[in-house]
Amino acid sequence: MFDEPVKEIMTRDVVTITPDTPISKAIGIMDENNFHHLIVVDKQDGKEEYYLVTMRDLLLARNPEEEVRTLMYKAHCIDEDTPVLDAICEMVDSGQRAAPIVNKYGVLVGIVTDYDIISRAARSKLLKDVDVKKIMSRPVITINENDSIGKARALMRDNNIGRLVVVDDDGKPIGIVTEEDILKKVFKPKQRMKYGEVKGEKVPRFGQPVKLIMSSPLITIDPDASVAEAARLMKEYSIRGIPVVRGDKLRGIITRHDIIKYLADLKKGAMIEVEIHGEMDKDVEDLAKRIIATEVKKMVKHAGKIHWIKINIKKERDKGVVPYYKITTYVKTPDKLYVGEAKPKGSIPNKLEAEGEDVGYVSEHVRWEFIDVLKDSLDSVLKQLEADHDRKNPKHQKERVGTYEEFNPEEFKRE
Repeated sequence: MFDEPVKEIMTRDVVTITPDTPISKAIGIMDENNFHHLIVVDKQDGKEEYYLVTMRDLLLARNPEEEVRTLMYKAHCIDEDTPVLDAICEMVDSGQRAAPIVNKYGVLVGIVTDYDIISRAARSKLLKDVDVKKIMSRPVITINENDSIGKARALMRDNNIGRLVVVDDDGKPIGIVTEEDILKKVFKPKQRMKYGEVKGEKVPRFGQPVKLIMSSPLITIDPDASVAEAARLMKEYSIRGIPVVRGDKLRGIITRHDIIKYLADLKKGAMIEVEIHGEMDKDVEDLAKRIIATEVKKMVKHAGKIHWIKINIKKERDKGVVPYYKITTYVKTPDKLYVGEAKPKGSIPNKLEAEGEDVGYVSEHVRWEFIDVLKDSLDSVLKQLEADHDRKNPKHQKERVGTYEEFNPEEFKRE
C-alpha cells in the first residue's frame, strides 16, 4: 500500500491561484472546495514556480484584501513516481502538510495532502496494531468555552497548532474549535454574528465567546483504540484531529500530522545504518549481518527512534595462539546512549587443553563463538531498551512485545 507511486493517491484536478489573488478570495476558494492548502503558481520569464499558502497562514492576515504573495512560501515539490512512504518522509522533512506533484519535466500534475495519506492509513494493517496512546500528543492545549475567539486565534498562532479543545468550567471537554472555524465563521461569515448586540452594546467578532463557533458534540476516541481507527474517523468526518478521551477526562489528542510523522519515523527507523568497526571471519560475515538486521528491528520498536548504531569488534589472541573476540555495541537514542559488551565465556587455554590442543577444531569453534558473542552484545542492549520501555509504559502488556518484535519494514510493501 505505502510503496505505490504517489501519483496513485494524488488529486489530479488542481485548483491554483496567482500571487496577486486577494486573501479574501483565497479563503472563499478554500471554503467552497473544503481545502486547507492552495498552490500558488507564479509565472516568470515563461517558467512556472510553485508556492503554497495554507489556512493557518491566512489566519495571520491583518487585511483580507491583501494579496496572498505576502503569506505564500516556496513549496517543496515531489516527483510523481516517488513511493508514497518516501513522499511522506519528504513532506515531514520539509514541514509541509501538502506538496505539489510534478512530472520528470518539473510540470505540475497534481497535489498530495495529509487527507490523501490518511485515507490510505485508514486501511493500513500496520496501523491496526498501534494504539492511539502510543502516538497521541499531550498535554493538550485547551480553551474555556467563554474565552474569546481572539484568544483562540492567538493560542493557535503562538503554539503553531490548528485546533483547540474547548472545556467547560469543570474542565470537561465539550467541543473543538479549529482554524477553519475562525476563517469560515469569523473572517468570512455567511450570516452576521449578532451576539452581544443588546441595549446598543456591540461586541467585536473576535471578542465574542469561542462557544459560538466551536463544533459540538465532540468526536472522540479511546486511548486503546487503534491508529487505523483514528484515521478512519478522520476520513469519515473529514476532520484533522480527534481528542483522546476516557470517561470525561481528556487524555491527549491525535492528529493527521501525528499519524504521518509516525509513518515517517518507522520508515527512517527501518533504514538505520549500522557502523561496524573491526574485522570478522568471512565465513560468518553474512550470518552476522542477518543477525544484526534482525536485532536492530527489535531495538527500533522498543526505542521508537535511534540516531545511530556502532558495533566495535576487537580480535585478540590468547598467548599468540587462538583468536577470540570482544564485541561492544553502542546504540544512541534521543534520550540515552546504550552500551552492550560481550566476550567468550570460557578461556582459550582451557579450551585448548580440553580439546587436546586441536587448534583446527578450536579455530572452527571460535568462529561460531564469535556469533554467540555478537548475539550477547546485541541482546544486552535490547534488554536495556526493553527495561526502559517497560518503565515508561508501566501498563504495557508483555504479549505486545511479540507484536513489536515481529515488525518488519517490508510490511509496508505487503499491505
